[in-house]
Amino acid sequence: MKNILIIIVLVIFSCKNKATPTKSEAGLISFSEISETTKNYNPEIITETIKINDEELRSDLYKGTLNSNIKIALYLKEQEHGCGGSTFFYAMYKYDNQDKWILLNVTTTQGQNNYCMVERNFSGVLFLKETATTLNGKWISPDANKQFNVELQREELDIKFAKDHTIIETLDEILFDDLLYNANDC
Repeated sequence: MKNILIIIVLVIFSCKNKATPTKSEAGLISFSEISETTKNYNPEIITETIKINDEELRSDLYKGTLNSNIKIALYLKEQEHGCGGSTFFYAMYKYDNQDKWILLNVTTTQGQNNYCMVERNFSGVLFLKETATTLNGKWISPDANKQFNVELQREELDIKFAKDHTIIETLDEILFDDLLYNANDC
């Protein structure tokens, strides 16, 4: 008797109106419509979208010095948390005389604009304070015997006219595809 009741319930649920898309099918339809409209994208629209989001989520390139004479570049990328709530940061930096970027694990006190950035494999730590256009602080070796001043100035990237748009794409590719993928690959 229980088996017959289960079969009847299954038949009733399987006979629902097929013209109404399910929630997952509606998402697929919306995504396909979005994909269709972005085939012939207009770069000006995309750059404006980036500019609008720039106030909340940012991609900043900083250049400056470590110990007043070693030139470095630091890329800071803000991301939305997938579960909502506050944002978080990814970062990487490199010395100008080297090609490889160093991945940084970032912790921040967003209200005070203080950053603690630990180099992958704990080869050093950056403690930085952010102002409107700078990041300044210290680089400290793991044994704390070496401490160097860090002075970085934010580079103005001309996103509006898409001149430097490829710089951000290239930096994102290095950060996400090379560094983070390799760091988290099984």
